[in-house]
Amino acid sequence: MFATSPGMFRWCFTCCGEQLFEMPPCEDGHGEDCLDLACVACGHAIVVGVLVADPGVSLEVRAA
Repeated sequence: MFATSPGMFRWCFTCCGEQLFEMPPCEDGHGEDCLDLACVACGHAIVVGVLVADPGVSLEVRAA
């Protein structure tokens, strides 16, 4: 499916099992440093990124 990087096996929640994941072409310009992955069987994506919050917005996290 994607030929930009060697694959690695990860759990795919859509396929409900271990599947081969590869890095799709990066549209953000990260090239080989991109951490996004996609399942080669179904396309389920694992997107890794940095969330940058607006300085005027406060975020609260609570444990269950």
